[in-house]
Amino acid sequence: MATRISRSNVSNMFDSIAPTYDLMNHLLSFGVDRGWRRKTVKLIGQGRHQTIADFATGTGDLAIALAKKLSPKQIYGLDFSAEMLKIAKSKCEKEGVGQRVELREENCEHTTLADGEAEAVTCAFGIRNFNDAEQGLQEMHRVLTRGGQVAILEFSTPRKGIVGALVRWYYMHVMPFAGKLIAGNKGAYTYLPKTILEFPDGERFCEMMRQAGFVEVGFRSLTFNMVNLYFGKKA
Repeated sequence: MATRISRSNVSNMFDSIAPTYDLMNHLLSFGVDRGWRRKTVKLIGQGRHQTIADFATGTGDLAIALAKKLSPKQIYGLDFSAEMLKIAKSKCEKEGVGQRVELREENCEHTTLADGEAEAVTCAFGIRNFNDAEQGLQEMHRVLTRGGQVAILEFSTPRKGIVGALVRWYYMHVMPFAGKLIAGNKGAYTYLPKTILEFPDGERFCEMMRQAGFVEVGFRSLTFNMVNLYFGKKA
């Protein structure tokens, strides 16, 4: 597993890159990240959920997409980065979903949500940065109501062939360079690719979900296996 840095340092890191976070995401994914979120919204939309908890909401892209497309009564956007949440709040107001999305500065491994409060839980590109991913999954399971649905979008790493080699080169060389040039923070975009490369993806992560109590667990690989969309339910 990756060498972890403290929760406070991770929070500070995300605070520092918040102003350019959306731009970097769109540039480094060539805009495909929007499509990945649309697929997550479509998956969650099958359940007609009225209360959704979006873990590691960041600048709010997934929470906003859920609010606009599905029109649930309540979305809780949870994140430990105050600067990310400031941007999320501004975007929610601009998109007209500020009344529906409640943003909370929280540790996603120990939230203030009540047991069974959410009918669905989502998380996009955040769980690999949790201090304890197992605890994060257990927390997602705790806040879900019985029969509730979880959808987790996270990067993966193709391990074989020329595609895998190119992706690893891109993560380890292009992302740090772009981080320095655009975000002014090479360190953050050196650390973040390492968390991708060392994350227990695919079936290994599915087993972690099962250990946390989820059933009907599976995943879909997207864009040359660069991203996995994991899903499951609370029995």
